[in-house]
Amino acid sequence: MPASAALLIGSEYIISALFGYGSFTETAVQNSAKALYFFALGLPAFSLIKVFSSFFFANHNTKTPFYISLLSVMLNIIISIYYFKEIGFIIIPIATSISSWFNGILLFIFLRKNNYFQFNEIFVLRFIKIIFASLLMGIFFNYLLVYFQNQLSFNQSTKSIYLILSVILGLLFYLVIAYWIKAFKTNDFKLKY
Repeated sequence: MPASAALLIGSEYIISALFGYGSFTETAVQNSAKALYFFALGLPAFSLIKVFSSFFFANHNTKTPFYISLLSVMLNIIISIYYFKEIGFIIIPIATSISSWFNGILLFIFLRKNNYFQFNEIFVLRFIKIIFASLLMGIFFNYLLVYFQNQLSFNQSTKSIYLILSVILGLLFYLVIAYWIKAFKTNDFKLKY
């Protein structure tokens, strides 16, 4: 969630800092930033697919995730081909995000149907807290990007330094807020063997 928020808010600055040099023009940065923005909308779904698939694999059911993935790939291809002439290259990340959410939702439906997994109250409460912390971090990250706007402009050679600084400050802000509202505890990160 925090990564999605950061990518949605700072997609243009991120692309500019990483690739905005030499023959990579401002137009190329803007087009790439649009693609990153729409990929960011699917980022939570990509994570959910990874998590939900593991429940099927743990229950020796590899067919269901395979068929759902196959349907998702077909949906991705159909959306991409059907709308490519009308929308252009940007339909590819849009279709990828739509098909990923489709995949994640279907996996969740089949998980519930087969009783492989259920959300408990603790998870739901922590998830809400994570969303809240991510929103606050997004507001703070946006403030940093506006504050460093001149240093992050396309022509600045030190824009990468200011972007890295903004990302680190945003991450620290997220961790402090998430810890303060008890979205997680430090022992959640300790490996248990």
